[in-house]
Amino acid sequence: MKKAKITVLGSYNTDITVNVPHLPADGETVIGTGMAFNPGGKGSNQAVAAHRAGADVTFIAKVGCDGMEKTGFDLYEKIGMPTDNVIRDKTISTGIATIEVDNKTAQNRIVVIPGANMKITAKDVRDREDLIAGSDILLIQLETSRESIIEAVNIAKSHGVKVVLNPAPFSDVVFDIIKDVDLITPNETEAELISPHNGNFQLSATDMIGMGCKHVIVTLGKQGSYYKGGLGEFVVPAMEVKAVDTTGAGDAYNGALCTALAEGKKMRGAMEFACAFASLAVTKPGAASSMPTRKETLEFLKK
Repeated sequence: MKKAKITVLGSYNTDITVNVPHLPADGETVIGTGMAFNPGGKGSNQAVAAHRAGADVTFIAKVGCDGMEKTGFDLYEKIGMPTDNVIRDKTISTGIATIEVDNKTAQNRIVVIPGANMKITAKDVRDREDLIAGSDILLIQLETSRESIIEAVNIAKSHGVKVVLNPAPFSDVVFDIIKDVDLITPNETEAELISPHNGNFQLSATDMIGMGCKHVIVTLGKQGSYYKGGLGEFVVPAMEVKAVDTTGAGDAYNGALCTALAEGKKMRGAMEFACAFASLAVTKPGAASSMPTRKETLEFLKK
């Protein structure tokens, strides 16, 4: 089987996760039951997911030198993911995210402080043009600077590299680049923000195709994922598991999806692999640290 080569341009955050008996209401103080520091950020999570799913990953990111980045580098070293293109900058702080996780429902609430993520420049990306050009897929999200995102997409398209956009957290930069995106992967909320239709994500997907994107996958949580594009229209159902922490589930899905597509799997098969990978990821606490291995995913699919 062909080895997938994926470049991820994205964010790194250190996640400060607190577990609570329930998510607090406005003005309410809740006594937590635990706290942990974990590597996170959508870019980092998706890069780790793709690496664990079996791809050769180039991760382009920027962090500070304030000690908060150590959590990420410790994980990358542990799993053997290269860090050559994670840029360290002494003048800015590493991104952080605070995450509240409901012990009963596994639902979460997140606040992100971007820090170094918004300081990735177009030049930082241009300096790594050869790496993007040598990839099967460029995977991007929207937690880095606008100029870095636009530059990366332009480079990918000039070299015939497929672009997958996970439009999260939503930003209007989507409208600048969607015509050059091969596959966009919003959740239901993001689909509505891109093209409002009172929650009718099928109509939103149709509009995204009209904007120039070739393929759309709307992730639906427990309901699975919905595809619309040149291959028709279909739903891949979710797999039933006991969720412990849903943080990073979408990132797990995107990293695994890109790996499967870059290996040459057909769209439905790639979505099934991604669904299995993400399902396993939510059975453990944490985001990047919860990503399963390729072997575990393939065994789960057999069941």
